[in-house]
Amino acid sequence: MAFTRNTTQNGGLLGTIVKTSDGKFDWFLKEKFTDATVDSKTGGQTGTLTIAEGAGVADYDTAAADLKAAFTAAG
Repeated sequence: MAFTRNTTQNGGLLGTIVKTSDGKFDWFLKEKFTDATVDSKTGGQTGTLTIAEGAGVADYDTAAADLKAAFTAAG
């Protein structure tokens, strides 16, 4: 699936860190997209794609460092 990065206001990359009920941290890096063509029947699509994630990280600082590395890798 090819897509175009949404670079308009409120577009682009979105990072989230969540403290889970067991006291650990999960993180997600998502990207909003537009104009994805899934097939000829559905045409252009918009949405959010998870491009990196981590689960069960022991502390917030490590989760933040992992998320930052994912942001850097995504460009």
